[in-house]
Amino acid sequence: MKTIKPKLAIVGYGKMGKEVELLALEKGFTITNIFDIHNPLSYEEQYNFDVAIEFTTPESVLENVKLLARLKKNIVIGTTGWYDKISEVKEIVETESIGAIYSPNFSIGVAILFAIINEASKIINHFEDYDIIVEEIHHKHKKDYPSGTALKIAKVILQNVGRKKRITTDLLPDNGEVLRIASLRVGETFGVHKILIDSAFDTIEITHTSKNRKGFALGALIAAQIIFNKKGFYEFNLESIVNNFGY
Repeated sequence: MKTIKPKLAIVGYGKMGKEVELLALEKGFTITNIFDIHNPLSYEEQYNFDVAIEFTTPESVLENVKLLARLKKNIVIGTTGWYDKISEVKEIVETESIGAIYSPNFSIGVAILFAIINEASKIINHFEDYDIIVEEIHHKHKKDYPSGTALKIAKVILQNVGRKKRITTDLLPDNGEVLRIASLRVGETFGVHKILIDSAFDTIEITHTSKNRKGFALGALIAAQIIFNKKGFYEFNLESIVNNFGY
């Protein structure tokens, strides 16, 4: 049985928006609209798309969600750095009875990484000789710091490792209760996330390295397929990918 593809709009036509456009056309999706600063969304217009894929700026997310919700359009939120407004976004989505799906990182590999870290941190919780830290490296243009992906990894660890009580980005000495995130911004690096588990005896490293933006675009298109004709507020994760596509 052939899968029905949603008609797409791209909100934000920067590097990620262009990458989504190229891959969407390659995969047989129809793109009806591309919105950017020169062609903004308007709730007074009638648009013929099913799902909007949004890659803009943290400052723009809330207004874009409000506009798309008024238009009764479902949304893939690919922008990061707006999570202080997540309760407000969720309320808009639920009040307007639309569907929205978000993630700090739409890479399928990162979804797998989150699942691995969830299990690994449960194991580390039993071994107090091992400390744990999160490190991330991104290109010099990235605005949020630390990355949404690193924060998500840290929150997963915090849930599972009882001796870690809070997340920090500083380098001050502590009694072992702090989970550190180290961030670097350099060149044009797409994204490297490393979890370092260290003891006096040995070191374990779990690393995910993004090779290009195409992986993020693929995940965003999968997310658009997941949220098509659904209502509610969802987080993109490995379970949703497997349940919808049988990977």
